Amino acid sequence: MFLTGRRGGTTHREVQILASLPSELALIGGLAVLCRVGVPHRTTVDLDVVTRGLAERDRALRRLAATVTDPSRYTFDDGVDLDVIEVAPQSAEEVEAAFVAAGGPTDLELSVVAHTWAHDHATRLDVLAVDDDTGEPLAEAHGRLVATTVGLVAMKVVVVPLRAGLRSEKRASDLYDLGRLLATGRLQPRDLELLPARLRSVTTDRLVEWFVHPAGRDRTYRSVRRFDDPVLDLDELADLVEHLALG
Repeated sequence: MFLTGRRGGTTHREVQILASLPSELALIGGLAVLCRVGVPHRTTVDLDVVTRGLAERDRALRRLAATVTDPSRYTFDDGVDLDVIEVAPQSAEEVEAAFVAAGGPTDLELSVVAHTWAHDHATRLDVLAVDDDTGEPLAEAHGRLVATTVGLVAMKVVVVPLRAGLRSEKRASDLYDLGRLLATGRLQPRDLELLPARLRSVTTDRLVEWFVHPAGRDRTYRSVRRFDDPVLDLDELADLVEHLALG
């Protein structure tokens, strides 16, 4: 996957750092979205990864980072932050079943399921940053685990309600990311069928609510209209989501 940017810019620095990280870490967040949708897309300002067994990775990460502000957040010399989310030791299906048996899952519990599933189904990509103008290679991170499109969609879907009232700008960027992932990801109903049952149901229902139902589409439009490069075609997205929902 080729990502364009400026020498010394955010994308260049992030790919450099990504190349130095333990190979077991799976990339999620903004840079993963960039890898899956291609460019242009909104810029990202830090790195987000998931892993199982953070304690085993912590020593290596501390050697690489300039500072550690808490056990899961590392800052590098060039100002890029790395946030590490530890996933459950069990499979996503086992985690979801336990939450259902206990009367859940809540949105926060669904987030645990989604992050665990995204970790376990990440695929390896060669990520290369090249100069916007000249095409000159700037940094290379070979064979890195990156969350799949459906994994990113599931994580975004369950985290959006958790943003309500607290970080409206983050909620808006999550909805924009969702739209771009759907528009470029060529998802099929069989892709959603891979998700654990309750996570799949919630993912489908919320995509329909946000991109198909008129009131939900209006709210989505008001949220994402600040992102204008490229503009989301909500009519196209409604058709795509209907196809995913109806199979």
